Amino acid sequence: MGKRYVGVVLAGGQSRRFGTAKAIAKKNNKAFYKYSIDALAPIVDCLLVVTNSNLEHIFDKEKTKIIHDTKKYQGQGPLAGIFTAMEKYPAEWYIAVPIDVPFVETWVYEHLISQIEHGVDAIIPIVAGKRQPLIAIYHSSTRNLIEKGLNKGERSVQKLLEKCTIKYVPFDEEGPFININDVIDYQQYIEG
Repeated sequence: MGKRYVGVVLAGGQSRRFGTAKAIAKKNNKAFYKYSIDALAPIVDCLLVVTNSNLEHIFDKEKTKIIHDTKKYQGQGPLAGIFTAMEKYPAEWYIAVPIDVPFVETWVYEHLISQIEHGVDAIIPIVAGKRQPLIAIYHSSTRNLIEKGLNKGERSVQKLLEKCTIKYVPFDEEGPFININDVIDYQQYIEG
């Protein structure tokens, strides 16, 4: 096995609801994607940005390695991004972060890492009663489950979780998990 922790910045979405690439939307004059990178950089051995060819030019190539979804699974959502990271960069654990969570911080991941235990496939935060499977940690053992699901056309992260041994970690603070999905979210949380 290669590294212990590989960071996976999920940046391949189409941003249809947002209207423009969310990765370059800004909070305090800093692009959203930089918050995701900054949250993971201190705790991972290797930091990947999984994106599409239309967006790869915007990312900082000094801090990260830019990769594209495995051809077979291009455009298949976040599981395809996580699988691609697993396929191309062997590690024990994969730490996922989407690019549309500009309030995420390193301490969230440090806490999740502290919850790792033998026999667990994924460490998933619970915030306000909801699972947060894209701000999470996945063991390399999930690779085959993800691949089987993708081969069946299953793109749902929730469906994957049904097949995994999960350790759920409750968080009281909702702020780091705020997801900016559309212009209304942006106006409420960033401009508001």
